[in-house]
Amino acid sequence: MKLTRKKAALTAAVLIVALVAIQAIWRPFGGRSTFRSHEVAFDIHYPDAIIDSAALSRLPRDMIRVPLLHTLLTRDFVDYYESNSTRLSAEGAVRRLAFEHDLDWRDELIKRVFDEPSRVLLWRSPDGRLGYWVMTMRRNGLAKLMQAVGNVATSDSQLNQAATLSGDVPVYALKLAVGHTLLFAAKGERLIIMSEPGILLDADGKTIGERAQALGKMLDDGGDDALRAYRLEHAPADVNGHRLIVSVNYLSFGYQAFFSGVNALRFDFAASGKNDASASGAWSTAALVDPTHLPQHWDSADLWRALPANAAACASLPVDWSDAADLLGKLGEGEQAASKVLRERLAGPAGVCWYAKSTLVAPVFVARLKPGAAQDPAQLAAVKGALASVFGDAIGAYEAKAGNETGYRRLPVQTKEPSAGVTLWIRAVSARSGTAQSAGSSYAAQLSAPRYFPVTLALAHGYVVFSPDARLVDDTLAVLDKRYPAIADTLSPQRLSTTVVSVMPSTAAALVEREAGRALPADQEAIFRNAARTHLLPKLHAVASYPPLALSLPDSLPSSAGWVPVEWHVEPGASVGPRGDAAAGHPLGAGPKDADNDASNATRGDVSADVPQRAEDRPAQPGTSGD
Repeated sequence: MKLTRKKAALTAAVLIVALVAIQAIWRPFGGRSTFRSHEVAFDIHYPDAIIDSAALSRLPRDMIRVPLLHTLLTRDFVDYYESNSTRLSAEGAVRRLAFEHDLDWRDELIKRVFDEPSRVLLWRSPDGRLGYWVMTMRRNGLAKLMQAVGNVATSDSQLNQAATLSGDVPVYALKLAVGHTLLFAAKGERLIIMSEPGILLDADGKTIGERAQALGKMLDDGGDDALRAYRLEHAPADVNGHRLIVSVNYLSFGYQAFFSGVNALRFDFAASGKNDASASGAWSTAALVDPTHLPQHWDSADLWRALPANAAACASLPVDWSDAADLLGKLGEGEQAASKVLRERLAGPAGVCWYAKSTLVAPVFVARLKPGAAQDPAQLAAVKGALASVFGDAIGAYEAKAGNETGYRRLPVQTKEPSAGVTLWIRAVSARSGTAQSAGSSYAAQLSAPRYFPVTLALAHGYVVFSPDARLVDDTLAVLDKRYPAIADTLSPQRLSTTVVSVMPSTAAALVEREAGRALPADQEAIFRNAARTHLLPKLHAVASYPPLALSLPDSLPSSAGWVPVEWHVEPGASVGPRGDAAAGHPLGAGPKDADNDASNATRGDVSADVPQRAEDRPAQPGTSGD
């Protein structure tokens, strides 16, 4: 039968598709695979996080034993290791190798990796994730497996030898996809797997000396150097459950200078039965503290007495004022004199709080003067002059409409003394994410954006208060004047000095909902907004039902660096707070037409209700300027 032109074209297309599919799956014409290595930057001796686990496949399931995480996380998280793209790609590659080279590898080979005791060292990648990792594990029968791998690597397109570690230990590269290659090596019964070739190899494909030495040592001890970096060298090598360690530098996005005395957090899960996959257990928390970088007395009681109640989240920061003053002195010559004054006059920890009435980018900070500085007029005058100098020099943005003079134009600093012993410095700073609307303000014609920050610094009653949102400073001053409830009124009195973190889930949920609503305007991000309303809102409303939590440290800290337990407490008294803080702007579930129903919902603090009234349009709260 003679083929028509249409049938011939269709037959050719089918053959081409079939050849592409065969090449993608079977790779009979692949030849030797090559990969490009890009050296990644990190400290091989100090990972950002460590996971010690009796079985990685059970880690997600055990994490959701925490009630709050059980509410937040979905089944996708529990099944993470079953559907992870790296695992699926590796499993497919192993199956292909076994089929093509007639190897006696069972399908559960990859599954066994996640069911064996293992240690995972993780480092942050340029995007901020824990994207680089090295996993170490022990497994019986590994020597026989690696012998088969060595035989396959001489002729396979996806698997080849990439390098050699000390002792002539071969390092193999398994290419999973374009731009994604795993490295692995084995010695005796220990296996190490690297997520990126750049962990070991430089851009020319040569081993990096220091890292090659460290990785070679991991084949002997499983990565005990990492435990020593976190002062866990005397901890049991094998864990009955899981042990998660995360550096505070990673958790704080690099802002550890605010609490340099806290180096890491550790979360331990101890299963009640080591060999029982369904064994129950409990999580515990610990912190690695270095008392040499902590205030002499990490007593947070004075902070909680000064900060306004009903905060979404608060933390006591053990600031090293000498380091902070040195950083301030680097801003310019004018700040060097001020840094000396602040180094000598500020003491103790600082506090930071976020509130639903404001935004995530505008918390309030509170620090305390030394008692002598607060009572001596001469010292107080020196502090006031230093604060005025620093605020005028460091705060402000270029305002194109600020005036006709040349140079860097900023709006003027307003200085106010509303009452005895209280001084405020205020400067308006244009910003699209500002907490106040430019229209109607006294600087409306000079502001460069529709919104602005009323950045405010205050010196009052022995405290220094700062926030990009003037309302939070006013609330704090109202607390100091006994006109506004403080966080101390809602915390347990016996733990007032040792509490370092306070979280109110209902207010935090309101803050996150409002911020998500602002980030996803209905007229620009309709699809993402609908997705957030479908998936995010139910989680936030569930979280809002949880009682307030507080984290506290022991009454006394060790004399040298070491781990101390962190206790979690439920604070039922914290559920009562000032009116209106839970109401903030248009949440995801509300629209402008619902504004009339806003007031009663805001009074109740019910975050599941629609609260569309904007924060800057609400009546001023006690102690606020209403700006």
